[in-house]
Amino acid sequence: MHLVKWIRKNMSKLMAVFVILIMVAFIMPQVLNQLAKPRSRGPEKAMWLYDTDSEISYNAVRQATGELAVLKGLFIDKFLLGQRDFKYVLLGELLFPESVQGAAMSDEIKRAAMQNQFRVSQSRIDDFFGQSRGRSELFWLLLKAEAQKAGCATSPKQAGDILKMIVERMTEGKVDAATLVKNAGAAHQMTEDDCLQAFADVLTIVSYARIATEVEDVTESEMAAAAAMPQEKFSAEFVEFNAKTFADKAAEPSEQQTAEQFNKYKNYLPGVITQDNLFGFGYKQRARVAVEYMLVKLDDVKKLVTVPTEEEAEEFYQQNLERFVEEIPADANDPNAQPTQRQKSYAEVASLIKDALLNRKVSAKATSILGQATEIADAEIIGLDFEKARVEDFKAKAKDYSAASESVAKQNNIKIYAGKTGLLSAEDFQLSQSLGSLMMQSQSRIPTRLTKIAFALDQLGDEAAKLGPYEPAKPKMFVSVGPLLDNMGSVMAMIRVIDAVKAAVPPDVNFSYERNLPQVTENVQISENTYSLKEQVRKDCKNLAAFAITNQKAEEFMSAVKADGWEKSIKKFNADYPAKVADSNTFDMQKWTDKTRVSRSDMEMAKVAMSGSPAAERYINQSMVYGKLIDAFYSQFTGDSAEAANLPLMIKFQPQMSCFAVKSLNRTFAPIESYETNRQQIAYGKDYIIGQSMAFEFFMPDNITKRMNLRPAQKDDKSDSNSVADTGDDE
Repeated sequence: MHLVKWIRKNMSKLMAVFVILIMVAFIMPQVLNQLAKPRSRGPEKAMWLYDTDSEISYNAVRQATGELAVLKGLFIDKFLLGQRDFKYVLLGELLFPESVQGAAMSDEIKRAAMQNQFRVSQSRIDDFFGQSRGRSELFWLLLKAEAQKAGCATSPKQAGDILKMIVERMTEGKVDAATLVKNAGAAHQMTEDDCLQAFADVLTIVSYARIATEVEDVTESEMAAAAAMPQEKFSAEFVEFNAKTFADKAAEPSEQQTAEQFNKYKNYLPGVITQDNLFGFGYKQRARVAVEYMLVKLDDVKKLVTVPTEEEAEEFYQQNLERFVEEIPADANDPNAQPTQRQKSYAEVASLIKDALLNRKVSAKATSILGQATEIADAEIIGLDFEKARVEDFKAKAKDYSAASESVAKQNNIKIYAGKTGLLSAEDFQLSQSLGSLMMQSQSRIPTRLTKIAFALDQLGDEAAKLGPYEPAKPKMFVSVGPLLDNMGSVMAMIRVIDAVKAAVPPDVNFSYERNLPQVTENVQISENTYSLKEQVRKDCKNLAAFAITNQKAEEFMSAVKADGWEKSIKKFNADYPAKVADSNTFDMQKWTDKTRVSRSDMEMAKVAMSGSPAAERYINQSMVYGKLIDAFYSQFTGDSAEAANLPLMIKFQPQMSCFAVKSLNRTFAPIESYETNRQQIAYGKDYIIGQSMAFEFFMPDNITKRMNLRPAQKDDKSDSNSVADTGDDE
C-alpha cells in the first residue's frame, strides 16, 4: 500500500526517468556499433588494409553502402539471385544477404548438389551462408579491386545496354531503364553515370569469376566416357547364392576364432569396403550420444482440444481468401487460352479448413504441455551463464524429465513418455520408430533430423555433425531442444543430450551397451535392447564360414547346369534347400534389363553431397556397394565384345557375401553418331560442373578476405581480423 502511494507521489519523476531510459535504449545500438568498428581519426582515414597497402576508409564503406542500395533499386539483386549460374547467385547472396531469402537459396543449392549438378558438400554450402552475412560492403569493395587488378573491365555503355534488357524483361516492359536509373540515383545522391558504373562493376566481377573458375580442361577420353556411360547398357540373367541361405550349415565359431576375427578388424569402421577388407567387416564403434526425452502422442492430445466450429472455419476462410484460388482455362474448348482465376467456395474447402485448424490446435496444445514440463526441468538452468558454464554445471541444474513431466501429465490428464536412452550410434537412432523420425523445423524449408542435431555437440570434436546457419542452433549438453515432430505427425518431443563419446576401438570383444529406446507405440516390436559386439563378431564368423559353403554350392550348381541345364538344376537345388517361407523358392532365375554403370565421379559427387550427416553414412556405403556390384558384372566384358566370354560364369561378390551363377550377360553400346552430335554439349556439361564447383571456393567469404589479405588498419585494434562484421553505415 505504501509502495502505491510512493509511486503516485513521484509519478512525474518516474516518467522523466523512463523517458531518459527510452532515449538511451534508442541511441545505444548505434553508439555500440560505432565503438565496435576499427578506430579511425576521420572519415578518410583507413579502417582496413588489403592487398599490399591499399586502404578502405569509412567514407569508402559509406559509398559502397550507397552503391549497393542503388543496385538494389535497379533490381540487380533479383537479377543475380534469379540466374541458374551459381556465379551470379553466390555474388547476389554476398552483396544482398537476407535471412529468409538465404534460407530458401541454401535449400535450392543443396538440392542441386544432391542431383549431382556440382561437387560441393552440404557442410561447405553451410560454410558459405554462415560466412556471408553482414559484410556486404567489404566483399563489394574487395571483389571490385580484385577484378580491376586482373585487368577486367566493363564500359558503362555496355552496362547500360545490358541493364535495359534486364529491366525490360523483369518488369515486362512496364518500367523504363533510364527512368529507373534516374530515380535510384536521386534517392541515394548519385549521378546516373555512377549508377551505371556500379552495375558495370557487377558485370566485371562476374567476368573475372568466369575467368578464374571456368578452366575448360575436360579431356577427350573424359567426354567419351561421359557420353558412353548413360547410353551403354547391359542385361543379365543369373541365380544368386547368398551366405544367409547356408548359415545354418556353418559351424559355430570357437572363442579363438571369435577373438582372431575381432583383432583383425577392430580398427575398421563397419560397412566400409577396402582392398584389404572386401567384406566390410568393422568393429570400431562410431561416435555415440545418449538423450533424455519427453514425448506425447498427438492422438492423445487430440482428445484434449475442441473440434473447430463452423464459425471458426468460415472466419478463417474469409480471412484467407487468397489461399483458396485455383487457375482454370478461360475457355474449356481452347487449350491455348490464358488461364483465369476462380475463387473456391467455402463448401469446397470447409473440411480441409477444419482439419487444418484442428491440427493447429493439437500442435499448440502439445507444444504447451511439453513447454510446461520443460519449464520445470530447465528452471535452474536458465540462471546459468551459457558461455562460461561447464557441462557439470548444466548437469547439476538439470531436473530429471521423468520427475518434471509427472505433475504436468496429471494436470493435463495425458501420458507423457519420459526416459533416458543409452549411448546410441546414428544407426541405433534409426532403429527407434519414435526417435529415428523426429525432426525440427527452423528457417530452412527442410527440417533437420534429430540424429544430426544430437551429433552436433562440441564434445565430439571433428566427428561432430555440422549444423548450417539456417538449421537449429548447436545443442549444449543437458539443455533442452525442441519441440521436434516425427515425419508422420504422430509424436511431438523435447530432448536433451546427456552424454557423448567419440568413435573408439572397443577394449575387447566383450564390449556391449544397453539401447533403452522409448516404447511409445503398443504392439510394435522394437529391436533388441542390448548391443553385444561379441554376438556381432560371432555372426560375422559364421557368415564367413557360410560364404565358403556358398562358394562350394555355387560351383556344384555350375557343374549341374553344364550337365543338366538351368531349369532342371534350379529345380533340384530348390528341392535340396527348400525356402523357409511357404510358396516361394530359395533359388530363382533373376533378370536385369538395361542396367547402366555408375561413374566414379558421380559416386564421389553423391558422397560429397551427402557428407556431414551421421545418418547418411550407411546409405553412402550401400550406394558404394551397389556401384561395385555393377562393376563386377561389367568387368566380365572384354574389349568391344557385346557378350561376356566363357558363359556360363560365376561372379564372387564379397561385400554381399554372394555368388552369382550367370547365364547370360550382354551389352549395347552408345551409338558413335550420338557422341559426335552431343560432343559440344557434353564438354559444356563437364565444364559447367567444374566451374560451378569452383565458384563456391572463389566466392567463399573467408577465401576472398585471404586472397586480398584484408586486415584492420590499426595494429593495436584488438578486434578479430578474421571477423569483419557490421561495417556498413547504419543510418
